[in-house]
Amino acid sequence: MIYITVIIISFLIILQANRVGNFLSLVDYPSRLKIHKKPTPTIGGAIIALNLICAIFFSKYLARESIDFFFLLYIFSFFLIGLVDDISNLKSIYKILLVLIISCYFIFVQENFVIEKLYFSITNNCFYFGSFKFVVTVVCILLLYIAFNMADGINCLLITFCLFAIFFYKFIIFGYTSLDLISLVIFLSLLIILYFNYCNKIFLGNSGASLLAGYFIYLLISKNFISNIDVFQVISIPFIMGIDMIRIFFERISNKKNIFKRDNNHFHHILLRNFKFINSILIYLLLSFFPIAFSKLFKIEVLFLIPFSIVIYFLLIKNLK
Repeated sequence: MIYITVIIISFLIILQANRVGNFLSLVDYPSRLKIHKKPTPTIGGAIIALNLICAIFFSKYLARESIDFFFLLYIFSFFLIGLVDDISNLKSIYKILLVLIISCYFIFVQENFVIEKLYFSITNNCFYFGSFKFVVTVVCILLLYIAFNMADGINCLLITFCLFAIFFYKFIIFGYTSLDLISLVIFLSLLIILYFNYCNKIFLGNSGASLLAGYFIYLLISKNFISNIDVFQVISIPFIMGIDMIRIFFERISNKKNIFKRDNNHFHHILLRNFKFINSILIYLLLSFFPIAFSKLFKIEVLFLIPFSIVIYFLLIKNLK
């Protein structure tokens, strides 16, 4: 039932994408710093959110399945921040403040929403942050939120990244045999959105990027709290995304620019200027998922494989920029 519902809702909205986008003021217009050439509805996030709402109804009233409502609430909080940003172009400082306020609230009301430890499989022990756990949690949330939003710069990149990330985290790293309802709905929604995003029919928008950031933030923090998951396995997937964010920040600071001001110097933009579209996506995904995939295939600590992706990343930046 949920499969059919997600497919029907997604296609109904996408078929009326321009009308829906104009009605909700969710349209991304071309500019000097943007790649697309015509106004495009930014309704990808709204599609995922609506599918999640239907999943709540499905789980509560039809299937009687349990669902983590704090998880959903956190995701929707991030979605709303992105939605307001899509409509009114919020200043970065306001978005960061809202993320801080929402996250601090969840840290204090949810026992398992805090990074109190890091587990290292290579030594088989944990490092506990003690009284610094709240600061560490907030910093990690902000970094992942900013990195996700900065990575959403070319069609299909963030969508394919998230599809692979859900698969790797759920099945390869966490060892689940099936997806929970929230993850399933997001995964199916992204699969449908992917094709239309590739065809330049719709964008994820800031609402979509923020929703996905909220999903992964909550998923990783809550899982880390209840289980000993190697920290290097967890960070290996968004590592290139994070490295690129840090590089961009340093470049903007050195050039005396606003660190949150949009430009086309991100890794994905550099790849796109030098390779075909599909090849650019593949290179980004390979660098992101090579360490964890190779680690699991050949039983090597992922810690020793992350440097290979970093070296290739900087070589590409140096030779292509």
